[in-house]
Amino acid sequence: MTKKNLILTVIVALFATLGTINAQEKYALIIAGNMNPGAAIPDTEQWNGGQGGSLEYGFDEFWNDSYLNWEMLVFDKDYSDANVNVLFGEGVDFTFELQDIRYKAGYHQMDHVTDANSNRQTIINKFAELANTITAADFLFVWIMSHGGTDANGSYFYSYDNQKVYDSELATWLGGIAAHKKTVFLSLPNSGGFIPELEGAGNIVITAGGATEGASRADDVKHEIFCQKDSFRRISNIQYRTPNNEY
Repeated sequence: MTKKNLILTVIVALFATLGTINAQEKYALIIAGNMNPGAAIPDTEQWNGGQGGSLEYGFDEFWNDSYLNWEMLVFDKDYSDANVNVLFGEGVDFTFELQDIRYKAGYHQMDHVTDANSNRQTIINKFAELANTITAADFLFVWIMSHGGTDANGSYFYSYDNQKVYDSELATWLGGIAAHKKTVFLSLPNSGGFIPELEGAGNIVITAGGATEGASRADDVKHEIFCQKDSFRRISNIQYRTPNNEY
């Protein structure tokens, strides 16, 4: 092979490689489930078991963790904000006193984080939208924080409008998405019960506990910690990392 042809071959190979890299997109779906203050949720299925909740802020960890996940993905892991879908509450960002230091600075010229509410039908619609968008070359990260439990129909989490979303349904929706790798992180009681359904579809599943274990907020952590740099990693000590270092 001549030197000229060798250089041409290397250039073509380089562009082909770059094209493959550029074709791979990272997507994320962040869902903050039931935190509807008007809902009659049994104490046993509340995020903190009905104990230690803030009278002033309620279950503010739903917003804090949703926001911090968004911030981490967009500003630390190079996800495009357009590819990070945040479903929270009634579809509006939540703010509280002392939050501005971290919250407003994190926007970086953006005027909102939340894309839509976290009602059951919205969740269904979003998974269908992603199924029509994501290709086999792409990667999907799903993070869900909610109240949850297990009944005769399987393990479930609550949507914001107090509807149960079962493990079998989540598995079906994920199965309709062509991404070559899908990682699901479940921060809810009894989340380990989702593993058999989700792993069967070839997903990487990370749960907050076992199939019969509860989950609660860190009651010893004040909401002001939200304003401190890198507080999320220090509090939770969670690294959203798959075996191939993908997020």
